[in-house]
Amino acid sequence: MFPFNKESVYIGYSLEELAKVRYVLNREGIKHSYRVVNRSGQWSGPGSRRGRFGSFGMNMKYEKQYTVYVHKKDVEKAKYLVNSVLHQ
Repeated sequence: MFPFNKESVYIGYSLEELAKVRYVLNREGIKHSYRVVNRSGQWSGPGSRRGRFGSFGMNMKYEKQYTVYVHKKDVEKAKYLVNSVLHQ
């Protein structure tokens, strides 16, 4: 999937929600990709944030951000499915 052909349908911090989203997209045959951004591992200056400051004051629930992408032609259906599975 090329970057200009995809759009995000889920952005969140919960691994459980990510699993639900991926499950429903797989079940419906919608191809998708996902990205994980680790906020504590970001490099800033001479080392990572966590390496320089430790994890004091960090809410570990928000350490990783998950984003799910689908092809633009599947966005409407995917958003409907994601919304239905997360707000049952």
